[in-house]
Amino acid sequence: MSGRNLLLQRTLGVLYALAGIAKFFPRVESVEDRLDAAAEANGGLAVIGPLSDRLAAHPTAVATLVGVAMFTGGAVLVANRNRRLVIAALWGQLAMLACFVAVLVTSVPAILLFDAAFAAAGLRLLRLHTRRTHE
Repeated sequence: MSGRNLLLQRTLGVLYALAGIAKFFPRVESVEDRLDAAAEANGGLAVIGPLSDRLAAHPTAVATLVGVAMFTGGAVLVANRNRRLVIAALWGQLAMLACFVAVLVTSVPAILLFDAAFAAAGLRLLRLHTRRTHE
């Protein structure tokens, strides 16, 4: 992997790790407030409404799961020790981004811009890591 691509991967990893840590500090990012706003905005929607309500009912569990997953995925991207782990971390982060957008887009429309940038970087890195010939 070229130096520029490795820099992209490590930058993405640091951002994910920091976002994961932020989930444990409500002054930085209140997961409970975000989930409450999403539950209110998604009320009445067929699938996302009940899911949002369930997530809002368990903010500590959601913050812990998401925080640990984001931090761990970010650490794997920064360390870059095992190609299979990096690929798994990238797929996991993309799946999480899709879930975030599905649940939060009605209450936080700006999430589309931020998560689109992260998804584009993740997809580029996945493409680089899954090609038959590596750079």
